[in-house]
Amino acid sequence: MGVSLYYRSCFNYVQELKMINLKFYFFIFFIFIFHIGQSQNNFCIKGLVRDSVTGFVLSSVTVSTDSLRYTTKTDKHGIFTIPVSENKTYTLTLRMQGYKIKTMQLKTNCRDTITIIISPVIIDMNEVIITATRFTTKIKESPILTQIISSKELSMAGSTQIATALSNTMPGLDFYNEGSGMTLNMQGIGSKYTLFLIDGERMAGENHDNIDYYSLGTSNIEKIEIVKGASSTLYGSNAIGGVINLITKTPAKPFEANIYGRYSKFSELENGLNIGFSRKHFSSFTDVSRKSSNGYDLTPETPDLYTLEPYSLYNVFQKFTYNAGSKLSFSLKGSLYSRERFDVSAVPTHPLYSDYNGSFTTNYKVNEHLDLTATYHADRYDSYSVLEKLNDQKRSIYYDIQHTGRITGKYFHTYKNTIEKQSVITGLEVFYDKMFSERIEDSTCEMKNYNLFILDEVKINKHFSVTGGVRYDNYSSVGGSFSPKISFMYSKGKFNYRATYSYGFRIPGIKEKYYDFDLGFISVKGNKSLRPEYSKYASLSIEYNHKKNNASANIYFNRVDNMIHDVLLAGTTNAYTYINLNKVNVGGIDILQHFFINKNWAVNGGYSFTYAYDILKKKELSGVNKNSGTAGIEYDFKYLNYKGILSFSGKIYSSKTFENYDATTYSFFNDKYPAYSLWRTTLVQNFYNNSIALSIGITNIFDYRNNTDLINIDPGRRFFCMINISIDKLIEQIKTKVTTQSI
Repeated sequence: MGVSLYYRSCFNYVQELKMINLKFYFFIFFIFIFHIGQSQNNFCIKGLVRDSVTGFVLSSVTVSTDSLRYTTKTDKHGIFTIPVSENKTYTLTLRMQGYKIKTMQLKTNCRDTITIIISPVIIDMNEVIITATRFTTKIKESPILTQIISSKELSMAGSTQIATALSNTMPGLDFYNEGSGMTLNMQGIGSKYTLFLIDGERMAGENHDNIDYYSLGTSNIEKIEIVKGASSTLYGSNAIGGVINLITKTPAKPFEANIYGRYSKFSELENGLNIGFSRKHFSSFTDVSRKSSNGYDLTPETPDLYTLEPYSLYNVFQKFTYNAGSKLSFSLKGSLYSRERFDVSAVPTHPLYSDYNGSFTTNYKVNEHLDLTATYHADRYDSYSVLEKLNDQKRSIYYDIQHTGRITGKYFHTYKNTIEKQSVITGLEVFYDKMFSERIEDSTCEMKNYNLFILDEVKINKHFSVTGGVRYDNYSSVGGSFSPKISFMYSKGKFNYRATYSYGFRIPGIKEKYYDFDLGFISVKGNKSLRPEYSKYASLSIEYNHKKNNASANIYFNRVDNMIHDVLLAGTTNAYTYINLNKVNVGGIDILQHFFINKNWAVNGGYSFTYAYDILKKKELSGVNKNSGTAGIEYDFKYLNYKGILSFSGKIYSSKTFENYDATTYSFFNDKYPAYSLWRTTLVQNFYNNSIALSIGITNIFDYRNNTDLINIDPGRRFFCMINISIDKLIEQIKTKVTTQSI
């Protein structure tokens, strides 16, 4: 018994010694590992990134080192840290949209934070565009000259409406009032020859040859891409004068949200909210906006006729994207729009316009060479008459329904010995259009189109590329049509040279072919024998891009045949029809200039000369501004740690002549409208690290008004105030402040 107790005590003692030694060994091991970790962590690259103009720190700058294949981003304080294992020099590359790519060398040293300055670009030549070729192409490599209006330029334009922003920033593009409502002219020809797209899709609503421009706000738009000249090879009918493509926003951060509001004279109130989410595979962007105004009257002698009647409008936009792995992705988006215009006259009715549309797109990357995309898009635009004495019942007076189905394939290949690379896109598209109107024969009419297109872009070497394509359309109303196109691009140093020759066409609208109404004082009869309008477009351009200067000049010529025109029916004084009457030559030059004077001051300007001549009538085309220009100057400043931008800009319009009709003498006459200019100034002040932006400004500074012709319906000088609150940035600022105070 005693021996057993003795051995048991010895055994327990030995076990305790083992445990003590084991704990000691573990302690020594952890000290060793910790020492190694500390030694390794002594080597790192640490930097602070700032804006060269404002001096502000920049978050979300991508920092990478190719030798380590390591990528990180700067935090909200502009700091980045890259851990390394050796004390030596590494080559870093810093990238951020809107800034020049910077490559530099840094030595590992965590004790010091190196300040790195990156500079904004005048025009980001690495920015991706899609409208010119339907490829995702860098703007500097696009074979067709493309103008981009960024979201920053849209905000500095002093308006949340696309029409105003475009008119303010683009020479050669003019929006104006023409009795039937807002219309436009680009490169000498009217709105029905300019195709508006949203993410590459058409918009329904052929209201007096125009879409409803009031439905186009800026709050959900990331940028606008403008391609001037015939683009029917890719986009079909109506793309004779050019294509304006509105690219909607896609969220890039896990969470982002903005609230904005704008107020101006005549109780013009705009407000909205957008929210975005982005996860590993899924993203969502929602935008809701509202706008209203009490209207105004520039002709008080006719109180029943308002220049701009009171109105209210609503817009809801939703966009979902889902990436099911690296090869398959889906996109679903849609919008709702409603605008009610309140008639101030004694007539107990007023108009209501609405639109709802949606599209579904799927993309499959077969391999590194081949992409397949399928898209379905549907759009319905309605116009109602609201019967005020019948409890505001709605009576349908017009609708336009469009359906588009498209399958496209993109092929990419890089060669080793012959040409550098080749990109081919081909697509099959089906388009259906149905219209109802009280003024159309039999009230409803429909039209179908089947088309096939192909575009081949060949980059022969680093300097020279050729792009060629052709499209065949078969419309149920007019038959078949071919639209070829070829473009050349040569790059050398800071210069890009481009040349384009292309065909464009426009089929007669449903109203032009099937109008049939008589109001007593005027009647219109459509012409079922109308033929398509065709154009031949040629352009030469030169572009210069320097770190402080970007300039471009584009010379163009556009010949339009079979142009449709309204004429008096034989033997009548107030009855009209449409015929293929005109042959028109349009030529001109567009010049754009952006220049950084220094890190704070920048100037920009543009000039457009347009000459449009009707060959058969032997006179200049009606309603064309021969000369127009834009000019602006911006000052970026920093005051008491607050960033701000002060801008002054304007648009200059030359005189123009319109052909009008005198109902008394039953004859046409020319009416000349004077030249004028509209100037504006805007101050944007940012607070709390750009989480709050306050904008104040003046539009039409010199109070220009024209109460006679009403082509320009601007009501004169107006002050406005706008606030934009970035909720996600504001939350970050509050968290940072609370954390700092607690420490």
